[in-house]
Amino acid sequence: MKKVKIRAKNLDVFYGDKQALFNVNLELNEKEVTALIGPSGCGKSTFIRCINRMNDVIDICKIEGSIEMDGFDINDKSIDVVELREKVGMVFQKPNPFPKSIYDNISYGPKIHGKGETKDELDEIVENSLKKAALWNEVKDRLNEPGTSLSGGQQQRLCIARAISVNPEVILMDEPCSALDPIATAKIEELIDELKTTYTIVIVTHSMAQAVRVSQKTGFFHLGKLIEVGKTEKIFKNPDNKMTQDYITGRFG
Repeated sequence: MKKVKIRAKNLDVFYGDKQALFNVNLELNEKEVTALIGPSGCGKSTFIRCINRMNDVIDICKIEGSIEMDGFDINDKSIDVVELREKVGMVFQKPNPFPKSIYDNISYGPKIHGKGETKDELDEIVENSLKKAALWNEVKDRLNEPGTSLSGGQQQRLCIARAISVNPEVILMDEPCSALDPIATAKIEELIDELKTTYTIVIVTHSMAQAVRVSQKTGFFHLGKLIEVGKTEKIFKNPDNKMTQDYITGRFG
């Protein structure tokens, strides 16, 4: 049995008067890819933003219920949000490299978290992160060029390298391939497959085919509720809920 890394219990999320998530109960296993699927605006991104407390920056956001990581409630007053975000990396829909060099994009996080004390240590972190993100061979002679000079697919791998540079335990990906072409997408998917041996990964995706290719577990959200969750193969071949069936066969969504 895989160890449960993150456990959401009776999670409700409100933005002002509007409720965005309703009583979500979901377990995410360690070193496994969980895909979240469902129509736009159904709560998938809201859910993953709870895991690294990105919703904290929204004043009107209120969270009830709990999310535990390794048994600790991440919303507990004693939890340091900076430390939490060090453990939980995030990759967004649109590649968003910092307006800095490729090298500085990756060394920035470790410097803030006190991880690379010397230039040699930082060089090693940068090289290892780029290697893990399957980007080193393409950029090793261009480390001083701006991150924004890379192609879209390379920029997204740079953002993945940046996320793993601080050595997180969890990587959240919010539609990481929606702005990329099929070849760049295939590279990111290969990468996700390699990264799951080290990290717990949660990916929000609009592409059912992608969910099937990269994930071991899939959760289907609709109108802020988690309708069904299970092994990816079962969800796509033989779901328990008719609504799940209708969504994946394209009858609604």
